[in-house]
Amino acid sequence: MTLEVQPRRALYVYLKNNRHAPQLKKFGQLNYVSRKMGFAMIYVDDENIDQKINKIKQYKFVKDVIASPRPDIDPDLGDVHDDIFFENYDEESVD
Repeated sequence: MTLEVQPRRALYVYLKNNRHAPQLKKFGQLNYVSRKMGFAMIYVDDENIDQKINKIKQYKFVKDVIASPRPDIDPDLGDVHDDIFFENYDEESVD
């Protein structure tokens, strides 16, 4: 038996009223509810993410749904390296 990690994504659901937050459990794992800022964070499977967002938006108590961009961001930052920063810093300090 092998354990496979499924790709997941966080959805930030802005609510009109916080008392409806438990209804979001049917879409995924309800991880955090901000009572002061009026949003809930749920983790859902990354497959069919657009359909899930559309279903959540249909609820009357939902203002907006934003998907986390974190899985799409390159963690290596492409060609940006610390060496470039330190070279520029050394040139400025010499002047």
